[in-house]
Amino acid sequence: MMIQGDLHIHSYVSDGEATPEEIVKYSIKKGLNTISITDHNTFSGSLLAMHKAKDIKKLLVIPGAEVRTFWGDVLVLCQAPIRISVNPVRLWEEARKNHCLLIPAHPFDILRLGIGARSRYVSLWDAYEVFNSSSDPLTNLISFLYLRDLGKPMLSNSDAHTLEGIGSSRNIFEVGELSVESVLEAILKNSVRLVPTYSIPSTIAKLRWGARIRRFSKNLRERYELYLRLGGLPPHP
Repeated sequence: MMIQGDLHIHSYVSDGEATPEEIVKYSIKKGLNTISITDHNTFSGSLLAMHKAKDIKKLLVIPGAEVRTFWGDVLVLCQAPIRISVNPVRLWEEARKNHCLLIPAHPFDILRLGIGARSRYVSLWDAYEVFNSSSDPLTNLISFLYLRDLGKPMLSNSDAHTLEGIGSSRNIFEVGELSVESVLEAILKNSVRLVPTYSIPSTIAKLRWGARIRRFSKNLRERYELYLRLGGLPPHP
């Protein structure tokens, strides 16, 4: 069975615009079969999305987070949330114990804290995000050229912070069934095909949201606390 997925999305729980519920609805509209909401240093966005999608057969939500380690940003995809560490080696140890995947996010995007040359520490990583719709074309090209010969699976994701960006880049997975275990296994087996694209609407939306984030950055904590009071989940420890 062939399914489509975008495994790097941000929600209102961290620095995204939309709620997890809105992301679930929009992902179905965009024809995605699986997503992961990878908010910064917390699984909360994906857990809330899983709750919203539990009765929807068309969409699988994978528990995920984008962890800002000492080296840079790393996507963590799991069957269930794990304890997060900003120490990449400790994060790796926790991931291995719980059968999670570690994937360097936008590895050569210096402005967005990619891990750079440390992505060549192949024993730590399960796959690489070599195309990110929120990164510039040169950064994506460098990531692809630098990492393509390391024998690891490669992914293309949107890194969407707005609804318009969701699915702008995606992956096609070959799975036996629509389950978290099957998607993670498909990545490990490299049963994945990249669909890397940019879109004008998502780029415009990203610029609009980026301007609002910079303008109202001092209020992000208040927005986050308000979201928790309205039914969100606290950050996973």
